[in-house]
Amino acid sequence: MNSDAVIGCDAVDVGAEQLRLKTATGATRTIPWSDIRLAGMGAGLEGHITIQGVTEKVAPFRATHDSLWVAYAEGSIAQVMIEKANPRRDAILAAFARHLGDRWRPDDLTESDLMGTMMIPPKVQIPRTVVWIMLILAIVFFGSVAILFYVHGAKPTAP
Repeated sequence: MNSDAVIGCDAVDVGAEQLRLKTATGATRTIPWSDIRLAGMGAGLEGHITIQGVTEKVAPFRATHDSLWVAYAEGSIAQVMIEKANPRRDAILAAFARHLGDRWRPDDLTESDLMGTMMIPPKVQIPRTVVWIMLILAIVFFGSVAILFYVHGAKPTAP
């Protein structure tokens, strides 16, 4: 699980297949659009959500920036501070709307929406080998039961 602070529109690169964020620590996160569970503007979330290592980095920018929240992967979250007056702002927000569809909340992202996406467990995929072994064991078990009934026959019970 990653928690990132991203400061400024210049730290956001919206591509056709992925979103690239340059974090305040200098790391670059490349996130496919399909991995983003939910994103939106959360003006009402300021002060209600505290993320260790992120909140203190974005606090100085609250007067001149708006928070764009991005929830992705297995509980990862980024608080992207985008300038209120930047020529790239509208293009960034339009890209989120275009790529995310109903996963985009332009003005109505709530705390419960954001926290809910972080609590969704990752998808568990059972390896094919395990599925085949389970299937073979089920066939052997039910085959054995069928043979026992055939060989010994069903005995009627007394009333």
